[in-house]
Amino acid sequence: MNVTLSILIVLLLLTSCNNTSHLANKKPETTSASPNKMIALLQDSKRTNPSSKITQLVQNVTQTNNDPQALFELANAHIQSAYTHQNIHEHDLAITYYNEILQLMPGNQAVINALYKIYYDDTLNNRNAFAFSKATEYFKQISVHAREQLNPPSLAQFVASKLLQEAQRQTTNNQALREILLRAIQEQPKNDNAYIQLAKLYSNDRYFSLALATLKLGAENITDSVELYNAIASTYENRSNINKCNYEHPTDIINAAKYYKLAIPLSPTNSPQHYKLAGTLFDQNLGYLGLYESELALALHQTSTNLSISAQNHSMLGYSEKANELLQRALNNGLAISDLSYHEISMNQGNWQQAAKGFAAYIKTRENYSLYDLLKSDIIWQQLSLQHLPNKQQAQQQPWFANKKVDLTSPWEENLFNYWTKKITAEDLKKMAINRCEKTEYYFYTGYQDYRNGHLAQAKIKFSETLKQNTYRFIERPWARYFLQQ
Repeated sequence: MNVTLSILIVLLLLTSCNNTSHLANKKPETTSASPNKMIALLQDSKRTNPSSKITQLVQNVTQTNNDPQALFELANAHIQSAYTHQNIHEHDLAITYYNEILQLMPGNQAVINALYKIYYDDTLNNRNAFAFSKATEYFKQISVHAREQLNPPSLAQFVASKLLQEAQRQTTNNQALREILLRAIQEQPKNDNAYIQLAKLYSNDRYFSLALATLKLGAENITDSVELYNAIASTYENRSNINKCNYEHPTDIINAAKYYKLAIPLSPTNSPQHYKLAGTLFDQNLGYLGLYESELALALHQTSTNLSISAQNHSMLGYSEKANELLQRALNNGLAISDLSYHEISMNQGNWQQAAKGFAAYIKTRENYSLYDLLKSDIIWQQLSLQHLPNKQQAQQQPWFANKKVDLTSPWEENLFNYWTKKITAEDLKKMAINRCEKTEYYFYTGYQDYRNGHLAQAKIKFSETLKQNTYRFIERPWARYFLQQ
C-alpha cells in the first residue's frame, strides 16, 4: 500500500469513529420498542460486554425508562468497544439502540450522524454489501452545514475499491475510481480529500491539466485548505519534471511557488512548506529569497536535518563560511558524517580529505549505489590522490566500489555511465544530451575528464557552459565553479 493512501485511510477512520455528540434537547415523539424487546436488548448488552461501564449504562437506561440520552450513551459505548475489540455483535447492538432512539426522536441529527459514521466505516472496510447505500441514505439526512465537516460516502467507497484492487493484484481501474471520486465531489463539494485523490489519479495518467483543473475547482469551493494549495503546487512541480528536467518548464515552477505562498499563511509554522517554497525560488535563480525561506524554516525547527539542508543551500550559492557554520551546528546536534551533505559541501569547497572521510562513511550506509555515487567517488579519490602524489601521477582506482553493482535508472544514466567507463566518446554523449539537465551533466563530466587529462582550455569552456545551463540546484554547478578557479 502506498504511503499517501495509508495516510488517507487513517484520516478517514478518524473522522468516521467519533460518535460522542450529545442529543439535542427534544421531546420524544413516538413509542419505542416493546418493554420485553428492550429488556432482552439490555440483557444482551450485559452478556456481550460485562464491563462495569456497560453495566452502569444499562442500569441508567432501566432507571430512566429508556431515556433517549441514556440510550445514546449506551450506543456510543458499544460502538467504541466494537471498534476497539473488533466485536461485530456490539457494532450491531449500537445500531439497534440508535434506531430505537430514532423511533423516539425522528430526524435527530446526533443519531443520524452517528449512524452515518458507522456505515461510512463499514463501507471503508467492506464489512457488508449494503453499507454504502445506508451511508448514502443517512448522509442525505444530515444538515448541509454538518455535511461540510464529514467525508462523503463515495470517498469511503473509493478507498475500499482501491484497496480491493490492490489486494487482488488487479490492474488499477482508474476510470472506475475517477467516477467514484467525481460522485464524492458532487456529494460534498467542500471536501478537499476527493479533489486531491482525483487529481492524483489524473497525474498518475499524466493528465496534468485535468489534475490542475480539479484542484483549482476545489480551491474555489474551499478557500482555507492548506492541502489543496500544496497539491496544486506539487502538481505543477511534477508536470515541470515530466521529462526529468524541470528547468525546461519555468512557468510551472513559477506557478508552484505561487501556490506554496498561498499555503504558507494558512500553516505558517509548517517548516517543510518553507523548504519547498525555497526550492522553487532557487530554481528561479532567486537565491536571496530562497535563503530567506530556508532561514524561516530553520528558525521553526532547528533539527540536525534542517541545519544540514540550510548548509547545503548556502554551499550551493558559494557562501562557504556560512555553510560550514551551519554544518558544524548540524554535527553538534547529532548529524552523522555519513549524511550526504557532509561530503557534498566538502566537495563544493575542494576539501577532498574531508570529502573522502564523509563519503567513506556515507557509502557504508548504502545498500544500493547510484551512478552519481560512482561519479562522486571517482572525483573525490582522484583529487585526493593528486594532492598527495608528486608530479600529479595517475591516481589508482578508488576502493569504495570494488565489486559493487551500480544501479542505472534511466537511458541518460546508462549513456553517462558508458562514457565514464570509456565505452563511448564525449562526442557520442553530446549527441544524447537533449535537455538542459542532461547538457549540464554532459558539459561538467566531459569537462572534468578534459581537466584531468590536461586539456585546460577545453575544460574551462565546458565548465563555463555548465554554469550557462542555469540548472540552479544541480550539484555540478558549484563543482564547475571550483574547477574554474583552479
